[in-house]
Amino acid sequence: MCARYTLRVKLNLLLSQFAAEMSDAIAHEPQFNIAPTHDLLAIRQRDGRREFAQLRWGLIPSWAKDAKIAYSTINARADTVATKPAFRSAFRHRRCLVLADGYYEWLQKGKEKLPYFYEVDGGQPFAFAGLWESWQGLETCSLITTEANELAAQVKDRMPVILDAADYTTWLAADDPAALERLLAPFPAGRMNARRVSTYVNNVRNQGPECVAGGEGNN
Repeated sequence: MCARYTLRVKLNLLLSQFAAEMSDAIAHEPQFNIAPTHDLLAIRQRDGRREFAQLRWGLIPSWAKDAKIAYSTINARADTVATKPAFRSAFRHRRCLVLADGYYEWLQKGKEKLPYFYEVDGGQPFAFAGLWESWQGLETCSLITTEANELAAQVKDRMPVILDAADYTTWLAADDPAALERLLAPFPAGRMNARRVSTYVNNVRNQGPECVAGGEGNN
């Protein structure tokens, strides 16, 4: 699963890289420890235009009776996203790019949980494959996970779906389920790096550069 990530870069860099329209209502500050139930920055396509959106992490389907389901829908599996009731409508009609510049996974070693930090293309911003929904005026989202590549598999057997920039338009706008499912593959390990970071990040309340500071046993 993917349950923590970062978006530390400034808004002007995101605007230039992702070429989307920005609303004055959206604010962005560097984030070092984004977790489920937090608001996150995403891009979706409506009326042929890309727009930035702030979404709550933990997808609530439009048919849900209450918001409690969000705690079990932070991630959608690539192998069931097209058929599982909580996700299938969003997969067909409401996909988004969830913006990030790194993510964390934890290696269980005895009683310790050792955090590792993953980056793409030397630390450049990238996009997770996401889904979004609207429920009683609240817009929420989920990240899709897939089998781990060779690098990520050293810590966990799954990883978030990271999209190549060349596939952003397909993910946002395609109508062909087969074309979409082809994108839900492990990202190339050769374009990623991983390192141990401080257990400071283990506390979801902690923010700041200390979250990505080096830990013992860096790779």
